[in-house]
Amino acid sequence: MDTRNDPLAGLRSAADPRDPRASSFFRPFSPGLSLQGRNVLLGLPYDGGISSRPGARFGPKALREALSALGSFDGQKELGEVVDMGDLALTSMNGAMVHVHIEEAAHNLFAAGARPFFIGGDQGLSGSLVRGLAAARPELRLALISLDGHLDVSDYQDAATLSNGTAIRRALETGILTGSRTAMIGLRRFSTSQYDLAWARQQGLHLYSVEDIAERGALAVAREALAQVSSQADALYLSVDLGAADASVAPGVGAVGVGGLSSREMIEVVRTVSADPRLVGADLMELSPPHDENARTAKLTARLLLEVLSARG
Repeated sequence: MDTRNDPLAGLRSAADPRDPRASSFFRPFSPGLSLQGRNVLLGLPYDGGISSRPGARFGPKALREALSALGSFDGQKELGEVVDMGDLALTSMNGAMVHVHIEEAAHNLFAAGARPFFIGGDQGLSGSLVRGLAAARPELRLALISLDGHLDVSDYQDAATLSNGTAIRRALETGILTGSRTAMIGLRRFSTSQYDLAWARQQGLHLYSVEDIAERGALAVAREALAQVSSQADALYLSVDLGAADASVAPGVGAVGVGGLSSREMIEVVRTVSADPRLVGADLMELSPPHDENARTAKLTARLLLEVLSARG
């Protein structure tokens, strides 16, 4: 294979048993394996909700490749085993049908007692993932923390008009989530409409901007957001749109984040939220390899995934 234009060249050398790669801790799913209590990875190769910069359907593959760039030791312990379900097989690219299929897949994983981590794919799929959780566990009082530069509360007419801007509104339509148990971190100026902002505030969402993090620090904001949404919750879900990161660290996304968060800030928020014992699942969305110079966004996504897994034990 010609590796001259391969951004991950040099990372695929023979494995050193004294320094295992993170990828070695991901085992393929085998029929009959119980998923109860296990960390599970599922790829969602669909980006039909992205109009301007498609390519996130290739995100799951790029994420798995980037895992070979990282080790398995977080400074205190090795990673635990993760069951890799592969990518969800989509029999149609019809948007409405895809969202139904993904909601069913999420339902099945949550109903099986797994702790699933989803790799997308466009951010609009997050709404279907939460709806799948609601179908599997309707008794939950869920808290949701979203790391995103946009509000994603856009109105929609029907399933055929879903996009990467409708995820949070769809999640709030479930019976397990309320606005007071929802926080959004990393919002950017000039990235939302006055109408959507007014709607989000009316629902009681806790909103934190890039400026809030710059002034107070990522750790303080993450801790406050977690306290705000989880005091009346018995479960927590984390949704990460890679577009929350600044374009300098994450160029390979559906909506480039000029003036966004640094990689250090993204890591700090994800690590803090993931450490909460009530975390039942998470998603990492909008990794778009065709636009990802030197695989920078893929490497950041891999690091964020490992932070979540490390916090979960």
